[in-house]
Amino acid sequence: MKFGAPAWLVVTPLIVAALLALWIWSGRRARATLQRVFNTPLLGRLLRSVNLPRRRWKRVQFALGLIALGLALARPQCGRKEIELERTGADLVIALDVSRSMLAADMESTNRLAAATTAVRRLLDELGGDRAALVVFAGEAFVAAPLTRDHTAVERALEFANPNAVSEQGSNLGEAIKRARECFDRAARGPRALLVVSDGEQLQGDALEAARAAAREGIQIHTAGVGSAAGARVPRQNGEAKNFLRNAVGREVVSRRDEQRLQRIASAGGGLYTRIEDADSLVLVTWFQRASATLSRTTEKRTVDEPREQFQWPLAAALALLGVEWLLGERGRREPRQAQTIRSQGEATLKA
Repeated sequence: MKFGAPAWLVVTPLIVAALLALWIWSGRRARATLQRVFNTPLLGRLLRSVNLPRRRWKRVQFALGLIALGLALARPQCGRKEIELERTGADLVIALDVSRSMLAADMESTNRLAAATTAVRRLLDELGGDRAALVVFAGEAFVAAPLTRDHTAVERALEFANPNAVSEQGSNLGEAIKRARECFDRAARGPRALLVVSDGEQLQGDALEAARAAAREGIQIHTAGVGSAAGARVPRQNGEAKNFLRNAVGREVVSRRDEQRLQRIASAGGGLYTRIEDADSLVLVTWFQRASATLSRTTEKRTVDEPREQFQWPLAAALALLGVEWLLGERGRREPRQAQTIRSQGEATLKA
């Protein structure tokens, strides 16, 4: 026997003990008040209409009802049951570029990273039952959110996706693809896809070889380009539009979208290339609809062993006990006419 909420096993006896103490205290106080107000030999006759044993039984029933209710709230669990779950969907890992060049403001009124983050959020809203993961990268890559059907968790990880999240700056697309490959569940039979969202600039690593290696494992590599062909200057820090990076000779660094590189990576990985052109773009939603049509989706069946809940039995007992206690009266049988006459005379005497 196990309990889903064992804290109620401690709280319930404390409540019943406090209630018992209250009953004892209130009973003694009531008797003291009656003896003080009705200090007459007729007091015993006046109280004959109250069935004291029945009153005690009502209180016992109420206490037992509270104990049964507390036991139900503790959620007793006994035995096991098997549930078969069916899951249909694909596994998608999103590799988001957070290098310094993604801060270039050539996406209308915002920078590349903000536009890419918005597009990824809209993509997550369309995934349904598909699992998603998030990898952020610059000169190095790390998993910000593992594969999960809880897309809200991935969206929370997106809030912290910025250049400060990665200690090593640069742009290593090959490392991002390698790290993303580690996110996939090799035991899963469903289709697997990787989406690289980047401006395409690569300062180190071999992205093409990494894409071919992933494709040999059955992972489709897709790319989404961010930025403009004309390019823009790169700020040193977030929001510092007046302070830009400069090269060794003192000239300001201009970052451009390397569309050809991203297309070659998608081609090597057997995937599609798309382009994020503005901050309110729905292009990733359209891309997913096209890409998912080529995926051979499978249905995964899993058997989950869960404990059987038994709270309904103590709950039924609590309702029965509390219901009977509510219907049960405290008065005894009607008094004989002679006793009623004596009591009336006594009350008249007291009033006089």
